[in-house]
Amino acid sequence: MEKKRNHAWSCYGIAWRKMLMFTKLFGILLFVVYMFLPARGIAQEGVASKKEKSKVLQGWVYDKNHQVLPGVTVKVAGTSVGTSTNVKGWFRITLPIQRGTLEFSFIGFKKQLVNFTDKTDTLRIVLEEELMELDEVTVSTGYYKVDKRHLTSSVTTLKMDDIMQPGVSTLDQMLEGRIPGMIFMQNSGQVGAAPKIKIRGTTTLLGNTAPLWVLDGVILTDPVNVDPASINDLDFVNLLGNAISGLNPEDIEKLDVLKDASATAIYGPKASNGVIVITTKKGKVGAPSVSYSLSGTFRQRPRYTDRSVDVMNSQERIDFSKEVVRKKQVIPDLSSYVGYEAAYNDYVNGVISSDEFVRKVKFMETVNTDWLGLLMQDTYSHAHTLSISGGSENVRYYTSLGYSNEKGNLKGEENSRYSAMAKVDINYNKFIMSFSLNGNVQKKEYTPQEVGLMTYALNTARSVGAYNEDGSLMFYQRDNDLAHTYSKPFSIINERKNTDDDIQSNAISMSANIEYRLIPCLKAGMQFSYGISNFEERVYFGEKSWYAANLKKEYAPDSPNSGYLSSESEMPVGGELRLNSTKNENYSVRANLSFNKFLDKENTHQFQASVIGELSSTLYTGFAITKRGYIPERGMLFDDVNLPDSWGYLEFPNYDGWLKSNPSAKGILTHNLTRQVGLVGTLFYAYKDAYIFNANMRIDGSNKFGDRSNEKLNPIWSVSGRWNIHENLLSDKWWINTLALKASFGYQGNMSAQDSPNLIIQRKGTHWAFNELYSSIKYYPNPHLKWEKTSTYNIELEYSLFNNKLVGNFSYYYRHTTDAFMSKTVSRINGVSSYTVNQGTLNNQGFEFDINFTPIENLGAGGEKRGFVWRINPNFGSVFNQLVDKIKSKDKVLQDEIRYGDYLDGRVQVAGRPVNTFYSYKFTGLDPKDGRPTFYGTDADEIVDTDADGNEITRQKSYELMTLGDVCMEVMEHSGCREPFLQGSISNYLGWRNWGLSFNLAYSVGSKIRLLQMYGNNNSAVPAPVMNMRREFVHRWQRPGDEEYTNVPGLLDAKSYEKTKTPWWNDKPYEFAGTIWNMYDNSNVRVASGDYLKLTSLSLRYVVPEKICRKMYMKSAYLNVSGTNLFTICSKKLKGQDPSQFGSSELINISVRPTYSLSLNVTF
Repeated sequence: MEKKRNHAWSCYGIAWRKMLMFTKLFGILLFVVYMFLPARGIAQEGVASKKEKSKVLQGWVYDKNHQVLPGVTVKVAGTSVGTSTNVKGWFRITLPIQRGTLEFSFIGFKKQLVNFTDKTDTLRIVLEEELMELDEVTVSTGYYKVDKRHLTSSVTTLKMDDIMQPGVSTLDQMLEGRIPGMIFMQNSGQVGAAPKIKIRGTTTLLGNTAPLWVLDGVILTDPVNVDPASINDLDFVNLLGNAISGLNPEDIEKLDVLKDASATAIYGPKASNGVIVITTKKGKVGAPSVSYSLSGTFRQRPRYTDRSVDVMNSQERIDFSKEVVRKKQVIPDLSSYVGYEAAYNDYVNGVISSDEFVRKVKFMETVNTDWLGLLMQDTYSHAHTLSISGGSENVRYYTSLGYSNEKGNLKGEENSRYSAMAKVDINYNKFIMSFSLNGNVQKKEYTPQEVGLMTYALNTARSVGAYNEDGSLMFYQRDNDLAHTYSKPFSIINERKNTDDDIQSNAISMSANIEYRLIPCLKAGMQFSYGISNFEERVYFGEKSWYAANLKKEYAPDSPNSGYLSSESEMPVGGELRLNSTKNENYSVRANLSFNKFLDKENTHQFQASVIGELSSTLYTGFAITKRGYIPERGMLFDDVNLPDSWGYLEFPNYDGWLKSNPSAKGILTHNLTRQVGLVGTLFYAYKDAYIFNANMRIDGSNKFGDRSNEKLNPIWSVSGRWNIHENLLSDKWWINTLALKASFGYQGNMSAQDSPNLIIQRKGTHWAFNELYSSIKYYPNPHLKWEKTSTYNIELEYSLFNNKLVGNFSYYYRHTTDAFMSKTVSRINGVSSYTVNQGTLNNQGFEFDINFTPIENLGAGGEKRGFVWRINPNFGSVFNQLVDKIKSKDKVLQDEIRYGDYLDGRVQVAGRPVNTFYSYKFTGLDPKDGRPTFYGTDADEIVDTDADGNEITRQKSYELMTLGDVCMEVMEHSGCREPFLQGSISNYLGWRNWGLSFNLAYSVGSKIRLLQMYGNNNSAVPAPVMNMRREFVHRWQRPGDEEYTNVPGLLDAKSYEKTKTPWWNDKPYEFAGTIWNMYDNSNVRVASGDYLKLTSLSLRYVVPEKICRKMYMKSAYLNVSGTNLFTICSKKLKGQDPSQFGSSELINISVRPTYSLSLNVTF
């Protein structure tokens, strides 16, 4: 324990020394700047004016309702001389000059300039409210708003107008490269697919790594409680939706991304992965304003002429098959009875004549089936939003209705969304109230994932026809034995027409927020929110589908039992219907008391304190069932199957066995309740607006926490500070508007929701074999599980220079997680196979850089555009992630149980390596004799060592003395990480008069991916005839000497190939691979860089002149032409493969496709 504590403190010490070194370097830089750069011209005039007599000026500042305004900044224009109003709105200032101008500024109000003379002694100022200014100068944490001048945390703020992309339906898909420190990965271009987002790395191995979404102060929940393992799986495609999938981006005003512990501590354990706070639009003071926006989007499907599709045409594929047969090499797998090899087999066996064989071959050589065209489509999508807003100074309102219809490139895919929002904000006397109502309905249509349209389109040979010569669908026997025992006709077009995956969801939420000012320095508030959502997914496989035929097991037409079902049938009649429904009901109640006061008459010491109490509850209830015998065309009928005959015997015992042994056949009910209570305390202190200190603490209790976590209370807390250098040290530098240094430290905890201190038994029904009621262990007792703890350091430099033409920040962070949850294998005698323990340690660190630079801004005095404008915004964020073990040995496996596939797919946890690190076999070249691939460590008879007696030790013998992990490390090498360590973007805006051109280039650096498989999962030396082949096979080994010019294996004869199917390491405790063909697909020669540069958006906007708008009775209007994902520059080795697609995945996902949009917005 002491060693562990010392190790943790040593990590803290390293991070602290880094922060001190950064601070010292920054201090030296400031000293140089201060000494050598000229002072502000006005300030120099102030020095000369010291000979003038000083005077004292006092006064009061009010709003239009004659309410006093405390905290208003009062300063002499052009100087640093100033003060602020006290709680009574009064100020007193000593002026160094007799005549001049006072500047009054306050958050949410317009800046006001007032002239004074030697005769002026008292002022009464009324500030005019400027509603839109408040969000521009504050940051929303979800609990409260913070003046940017007082912000001590690491927060990135984005206006929705700056990132809006017509044709993109959800907010999260617009965030690629926009937020420094955020890793964005979109592994599918299907409509409705949610991207994977991580903020500042990975701090948990078993928990959810997604950020927390907050909408107008209310925490959002996902419609379906997807387990963390699926969310964290880089190959998992989330089509179910997330917390914001029902939110219309047109209703969003801005978002604030909270990244460090100082910003997220107030949310407790659920915010350990960062928080994204969404602020929706509000009504504006004035007459009702009606706005309508329309966008139409064209989405382009893939084509064989695309650079991303590098496969053979039908002639090339048949030529390859001919060579296989001509050289009398092994006939490939014919379980899918189609292609040249199947026709040749029929000809040799006398099933067809020579003429028929020639005719079939000619058809296959010329058919060149366009699978991409048959299974995909170019699509047109559209979206509409109608909003009405307006109000008075006391009451403002905003309402909107939205509809979007997004069609996918895969035929049959569609995503429709209906949304509605209503908001009312009331400011009356001492009350501030807001009420909101949100609702959405979503309908999604897909083809079941098992069908795999994109996988089939890319992997199926173009020599396989889709239609017969007479125009009817062409079927072939798929996945059958050579005896053709059962009838399993397959056509992908028929499969698509007879299968469905329909998702419907609806959600409604409401919230109310009331704030009352008890006295000028004390206010109390309460927020209540309630939400309910319903989700239903229906997956259907019709009776005419191949999926149904595979279960039905009807004897083949040429069988003596043709027309009859086998007794092994698992679905004698109808199709299969899977129903999955989830209801989510949640509420939260929050009460707060806030104190804010200046402690002295000069208003130099400002103190704030808040206490927040919160109670929340989230309930997921669900029902899932799989039913067979479904016949929808007969009134959604479930037919009776497997009825006993007159003797009492079941005709189809396999169906009865499935019915009894499969829990989903009986129906699965779920009930998951999470209740949580939290207490939050915050402290804030500011000295002359120059030195800021902030502290936060939160304590939580939940029904999901174990006994030990409640006994050993683990509060979440943070401390942070800010030095506004421009307020004192550099106040006389004309070119500095803002210069601030921020630093924070925080401590966060997390508790596993899947574990319990008690044994959890799951009661089940009658056991299919023993005919008795039985139970199983759901969760093994885990009373000693401790909190997963993360400490976070952050230091940041914020600046605004040259009259805000150069604005940005630079930050460094370090996150150290101890007692991370890991899975440990236990004996099955315990009733479970794994057990969660506190064993892992993780480090995350990185730099973030963000600049907003305006080189040219030729604006008129009134703000109107009269010339050229250029704004550029480069940013980047790095994340260096590492698993750490107390034994500092690199490549030490931390997992308790491993399989060689874990190394290949990036699931293995290795000390000294990042999470999602994967390994590859060491390719050593092609055998010059027959062109087979060879690999390091696979020669069983190779002498690798000698024992103490001088006896030689062979490779095979050495492996017998090693663990599987050691063997894998011997035969494989580290290939890289599947996640990038650096992402960012370069945004540009070019404007001239009423025209504006903007584009965003996003980039990603540091990831590695595996190339698409050449041999597939059948471990065959020759792909099956139904499979298409990448054009790389054209450059394969064909004769001795070719190994000098190519690394693509050659074709083996039948005898040699049979030997490769059973390598010497098979079925050994140290089995480290399948066959050499599987090893080739997973070798280092099949690894490429995943780096890319992508044009994510390009937009040209024309703003209709005001004169024309007035003639058409409009307030404003604009027309926008835009495109997204227009090109991607990546490694040539990929040959067009999408850099987000990992080659060894079972399914190939459609890439994110280019879109072209035309949008219109008018306001009346």
